[in-house]
Amino acid sequence: MAQENASQFPEVAFLAAPYAAVVIIGIACMQTALVAIWKLLSLVERRTIFNQRAFVWVNTIIGAIALATVLVLGLGIHLLGIINVGGPGIALAVMAATVCGIAFLLLMLVMKGLLRGATSLEDELAEVV
Repeated sequence: MAQENASQFPEVAFLAAPYAAVVIIGIACMQTALVAIWKLLSLVERRTIFNQRAFVWVNTIIGAIALATVLVLGLGIHLLGIINVGGPGIALAVMAATVCGIAFLLLMLVMKGLLRGATSLEDELAEVV
């Protein structure tokens, strides 16, 4: 797809490879987050979600989403602000993706705090019993 766009718009053909690399990294971030969610769901199924192993997967999701959001924002800034290509549709898409990424990142930070509180309560309850 990048080569096809490069042939249609030769003035930005030099950006095909770097933009394709950024998109591939973004897709890898999303896949990493999905694997981490799958691991967390397996911890829930085994009823072992309230331990320290869960924090590794939550941090993985946070890191992947943060990197993907930064990539989208950087791509948008470069495309719209530096090389001045794209229009309002691209600006809205970049803005929407950035806002969704930040919202999901903040949600995961809240969930991490809730998991931390529940894990400490679980540890205290285990000591009492």
